[in-house]
Amino acid sequence: MPGATGGQISIRSTLSTSRAIAAYLLTIAGGVTASYGADAELGRYLSSECMTCHGTAKADSTIPNIFGLGQVHFVEVLRAYRAKALPNPVMQTVASRLNDEDIAALALYFETARKPN
Repeated sequence: MPGATGGQISIRSTLSTSRAIAAYLLTIAGGVTASYGADAELGRYLSSECMTCHGTAKADSTIPNIFGLGQVHFVEVLRAYRAKALPNPVMQTVASRLNDEDIAALALYFETARKPN
């Protein structure tokens, strides 16, 4: 395949860059809980406060379902609440009491936990 000329981007270069970025993101995503030695039992223990609201939320509720949520997304959202980047005073307060290990443990727990009936 010919190289890029005149401001064009080579398809080979773009695919190579895309693959590198994807591999990097997968490495980060896989390391979110592993890097903190996430403990599902700690997550289960810490989840009692979460269950107060999220365990009873209905489908038409403004409280989101966190059961089965992917670990990466869960961690990102809780860290954003902790940094007060997301607006919800209750979640900001809850997240402010959690360290990275706690958040990773909760993420691991809720990824596999089933919502109580």
